Amino acid sequence: MIALVEIQDFLKKAGRGEIDSSRLEDLIEQFGEDCKDSLRKQLSPRGGYRMRMSGLGRPLCQQKMEKQGHTQEVAYNDMVRFLMGDLVEAVAVFTMKAAGVKVVDTQTPCELELGGEKIQGTLDIILDDGEEKVWDIKSTSPWSFDNKFSGRGGYDVIKEDDPFGYIMQGYLYSESQGKPFGGWIAINKSSGEWDFVEAPADQEEDRKRYIADAHSRVESLTKDEKFKIPFEAVDEAYTVKGEKIYTGNKLMPKTCTFCSFKEKCWKNAEYHDKVTSKAKFPPKAWYTKIVKREL
Repeated sequence: MIALVEIQDFLKKAGRGEIDSSRLEDLIEQFGEDCKDSLRKQLSPRGGYRMRMSGLGRPLCQQKMEKQGHTQEVAYNDMVRFLMGDLVEAVAVFTMKAAGVKVVDTQTPCELELGGEKIQGTLDIILDDGEEKVWDIKSTSPWSFDNKFSGRGGYDVIKEDDPFGYIMQGYLYSESQGKPFGGWIAINKSSGEWDFVEAPADQEEDRKRYIADAHSRVESLTKDEKFKIPFEAVDEAYTVKGEKIYTGNKLMPKTCTFCSFKEKCWKNAEYHDKVTSKAKFPPKAWYTKIVKREL
């Protein structure tokens, strides 16, 4: 994508001291305001649950827990992650504008009627690369950058495993604007690498499916029905000479491991060394049942 080349070229010139910052004063001032807004947002009191485009694609059980008033204390490191994510987004917007990328709009309020309710959101950015498209900026970990977005990742990989509802979020934003969903601008917050992860050009079928799913989710969330955990624990197993051997332990479903309510739903959950690992310092995993603690 041409925007990535423009961005890389601008940043290389900046690294060589070849950028005249005086011509960027307006953008620098706006960057400062964006950072202030981010701090104000993150340091403001957090209200109760609201249906928003950004979170509607998350597991319904998680959203229903929030709607019913269940809360989880935000850890100090989570606050740092939230702040860093907002600041990386501000850097991204500044850099694209300074590099000459055609930025149509940023932080655009949007609204859609779904399931009889008006659902609101704030999209990150609209770019024009010959066609105006809605993009979402994601500050990622090194692993997510390589395995979910860039490298071995991409739209189809995210579609297979999307516990944060990134794809539904993108289509809701784009539907509200009547523009295509461009995809994600992924930034590795450790290495500083960028990538433009494009949604498919032919996206009408996916768009319709995700919008229909959003309608049904809103209807379900407004009913205040009790819910059952929609995921099943996974049998832990390892392979010896091609034969699968089960330990008898149960692993927490992967989607649940990302949820702040996992220990409310899985009462016997335990974060334990991976039993099947032979590493000197084995990785940890969430278990819902442990009958064998070592092989």
